[in-house]
Amino acid sequence: MGGETARGRKRKSALRPDTALVPVGEPEREIYVWSLPACCLRSLKETAMSEAGERRRLELECSCGRKWRVTSSLDGRILDRFVTHGGPRVGGSYPAA
Repeated sequence: MGGETARGRKRKSALRPDTALVPVGEPEREIYVWSLPACCLRSLKETAMSEAGERRRLELECSCGRKWRVTSSLDGRILDRFVTHGGPRVGGSYPAA
């Protein structure tokens, strides 16, 4: 079925919910991807779904002016396009629930 759900819709644009990010300059405010403002989530999805091949980004910059850094992810598309910063594996804290 290659990326389709039982109802026939493609899940190609779904991101793993365990991806965590922090606002640039605020490492103590780590959140999961589902807590991002709608515009920032849209920017993250657009970047994650874009063609690979360019250099991995250090941060996500949204049109609203917010900047985010990815601290951890198990989503291969995110890892292919972003450098991860910190998080629990290197002494950071876990995301707020």
